[in-house]
Amino acid sequence: MLPKRRLIIAGATVGGLFVLYAASSYWAGVKAEDTLQEQHRMLASLPLFKVKSHSYERGWFSSTETTELVFNRHLSGPYENMLPDNMKSLLNATIKFTNHIQHGPLPGLSGFSFRPGRALVKTEFAMSDATRKTLKTFFGDKDPITIVNHIGFGGGGLLDVNIPSFDYEEALSGVKMKWKGFDLQVDYAHGYREYKTEALSPGFLLEAASKGNVSFEGVRYVSDMRPGNTDIKLGTSELTIGNIQLSSRESVPYSIKLNELIYLMTRVRVGEFVNPSGEFKPSSVVLKNFSYQIVTSEQDDFVNTRGKVNFAELSFNENRYGPMRLDVSANHLHGPTLVKLDRAISQIPFEGVDPAVLRKQYVDTIKKNAIPLLENNPKLLINEFYLKMPSGEATLQGSLGINGFTPADLGDITLLAKRIEAEAKLSLPRQTLEGLVLTQARNLFTVDHTAEDQPNMQEVDDLAKSLLDSQLAQWKSEDYIVEDNGQISTELNYNAKGLTIHKEKVALPWEESEEPAPAGASAPLAAPAAKPAAKK
Repeated sequence: MLPKRRLIIAGATVGGLFVLYAASSYWAGVKAEDTLQEQHRMLASLPLFKVKSHSYERGWFSSTETTELVFNRHLSGPYENMLPDNMKSLLNATIKFTNHIQHGPLPGLSGFSFRPGRALVKTEFAMSDATRKTLKTFFGDKDPITIVNHIGFGGGGLLDVNIPSFDYEEALSGVKMKWKGFDLQVDYAHGYREYKTEALSPGFLLEAASKGNVSFEGVRYVSDMRPGNTDIKLGTSELTIGNIQLSSRESVPYSIKLNELIYLMTRVRVGEFVNPSGEFKPSSVVLKNFSYQIVTSEQDDFVNTRGKVNFAELSFNENRYGPMRLDVSANHLHGPTLVKLDRAISQIPFEGVDPAVLRKQYVDTIKKNAIPLLENNPKLLINEFYLKMPSGEATLQGSLGINGFTPADLGDITLLAKRIEAEAKLSLPRQTLEGLVLTQARNLFTVDHTAEDQPNMQEVDDLAKSLLDSQLAQWKSEDYIVEDNGQISTELNYNAKGLTIHKEKVALPWEESEEPAPAGASAPLAAPAAKPAAKK
């Protein structure tokens, strides 16, 4: 009887464990669905896509989630004529993927993985036979992309994305491609409110025998973000690139509409720019050791952020620039106002809205919601800018702040101007300034580079140089700038007491000059309508 009793006890134990495992798996499936639905809501909120269909079929031990996305043609429509013909058809494509979800408490048990958690999610992309054939050319029998999401018991998890490396070569055309792979890992908390990201792409090389080549090495991105007390995302993000090279053997025409580009990226309408056009000549560009870092912190209700951008060398044909260092800060920004302003702007409908109406909506929204930012004395700082150039060195330090602002100041431009405090120290090579002026002058006079009647660029250059020489000579005689060995430098200070340039007082339009300016004298660039005050 004893062996039989043991069998009964063992059977009951196994049955109890199975019931317990089944119940916990069902609970894990319910909780995993909550996490994945939150993930889907984040995806659906992206303006680039629209959700064509979405379904979730939850089972006892496993579930299936299927999503179909299409590109938002209302967003891309105005710019589709800028795309190559063979890419326009892709905008009509449907992106379909299926998440195969195994529930916990040991969701990977069928694959002999004993890692506990709510669920193990593997993503499969639906592809046409033609697409699979094309990808097989590059990746062979390897999956072109692998996405695995381990969801923990607390609702957070670890998302891994991998694109394998490949070598590709066409003997007849001389095209070579070497892709060294891509890895992304996102360690996220419940609700995706906190997350750590690390992405690595060791390198890429594309060689086209007749056109040129492009390559990059050592791309790495890391971030550690969390919400602050005001819901502003705090933390650090960093990007480093070891080397980028671009070589072109052919001329490439270009016509850049800067205002349309800004609208495409930000959906914010701005005024018209002088839009450059022309062509890139055969050239070689090399960028070495590029990096940026952004750190955002919080003190009480105020947010401080600091960004740094650096590179060791930028070479363009025979010209070498670098090192370059840029260090900027934005301090004492009112956190609750930033959150409110961001939410208000994101709720403005922009699809199919007349640009003039949209611009007014943005302006009205900022006026309505941004006043507390100005009331709390924000300050922008250029801690350092340094760039070594073939013609010399450019440096800049400065700050811009608002102190003592009240809403009533918006009704009086003079009062508003007196709340502003600014200072700057600038130094740059005269040759660089001349190059900027010549470039701007050419853009002003070049309407269409394909037109038959083109202006005489030499005459445009001579006129611009003459005007610049005359203006610099006047500024030097009035002690607004100093020139030493081809290096121009000056200082600017502005506050409620007025404006000084290189310690010389400059009368502003609402100020009375201590004595009339000399006949024929023109004002400095910083205050074009002003007359210089008498020297002390």
